[in-house]
Amino acid sequence: MAGSFTHTTSTSSVPKKSPSPESSSQKSPPPPESSSQKKIMIKVKSQQDGGEDLYKIGENAPLKKLMTAYCVKKNLDLSTVRFIFKKKGLKPRHTPSQLKMENNDIIDTVTEQGGGGPYNA
Repeated sequence: MAGSFTHTTSTSSVPKKSPSPESSSQKSPPPPESSSQKKIMIKVKSQQDGGEDLYKIGENAPLKKLMTAYCVKKNLDLSTVRFIFKKKGLKPRHTPSQLKMENNDIIDTVTEQGGGGPYNA
């Protein structure tokens, strides 16, 4: 309950600082452009349920970060998930720059199914 009161207090202080958010919103776009590493948005789509998740990653960052974050979010073991981009399997060491990825490109995921033995009724 105390947290909700604190939130209310911070909400009431936000209108007092209305000029600052406008200034900060104007300042927000330049840092990504001027930063040494450009970041792009990548969609990760599950072939199992069709769900999509959006991730922001640096062009030169290894995809292992994205892969690990996806598996943690979905409660999956990284060794059972295959990441596919333009019909090619991805390795954790690959970077978006190496794969010529652009904003809103889609990485498909396939989860390996266990078993495969004969069904005995």
